[in-house]
Amino acid sequence: PGIKIPSSINITSDIEKVMESPFLIIAIPSRYFRDIIKKMKNFYKGQPLLIGTKGLEIETGKRMSEIVEEEIGKVPLAIISGPTIAREIAKGFPAAAVVASKDKKIGENFQKILSCDNLRLYTNKDVAGVELGGALKNVIAIGAGIIDGLKLGTNTKASYITRGLKEMVRIGKILGGKEKTFWGLSGMGDLITTCFSPYSRNRSFGQAIVEVGKEEYLRKTKMAIEGIYTTKSIYKISKKMKIETPIIDAIYRIVFLNKEPKDEIKRLMRRRLKEE
Repeated sequence: PGIKIPSSINITSDIEKVMESPFLIIAIPSRYFRDIIKKMKNFYKGQPLLIGTKGLEIETGKRMSEIVEEEIGKVPLAIISGPTIAREIAKGFPAAAVVASKDKKIGENFQKILSCDNLRLYTNKDVAGVELGGALKNVIAIGAGIIDGLKLGTNTKASYITRGLKEMVRIGKILGGKEKTFWGLSGMGDLITTCFSPYSRNRSFGQAIVEVGKEEYLRKTKMAIEGIYTTKSIYKISKKMKIETPIIDAIYRIVFLNKEPKDEIKRLMRRRLKEE
């Protein structure tokens, strides 16, 4: 709303026409991702593919790049992620993000194509880490919104985000990401934006759980809340792999078991004391 689409952009729902482009950018909700990849498979001509989806497949916990490889095979592929709230990017506010690809040349090509005065892109070869950072921060952002809804203040929020990032790193390393990636733009950078921005869908959803109720908010909103699906996926993964994730567990209980946020905060605060 309020953002005019440039006349140079052609809008179409014809997937065959889209496949005529010299390179492709896919930024669709994760729950539709595999279906779209299956549909484009017959028209795909091998051009470079950039994925902007920040989520995990709910049934399998797969990253988007893994889905592409399963459905199409190995293709020239990169991931873009970072603190990039769409409304701010559209308004031309300066921002930075990461393009991750195992192929250095592909990453650098997308970096050159998309970088401009308002968007500075860095390259990274840690595809798993960049994808996981973009997905996991959505779960933590739901909790940040709950804290906003409860009006618990900045000490609570800062403590929560810091410990949430710790869980992101813990999961990310076990699932194949590099720790240093989570301290960069696609990890900490995206986490900060998503936990504080009034335009963050996941933060807004968490706040709505407290203020109007989950069901009422979901009934009215037409936006994709990636954190809901990622919460379920990563909860299943953490339990299966015995990864300690008390914050993610709490978000899961609030979102899927309808537990009271205040009770879950008490549970977190009463955990066994230990070293940082």
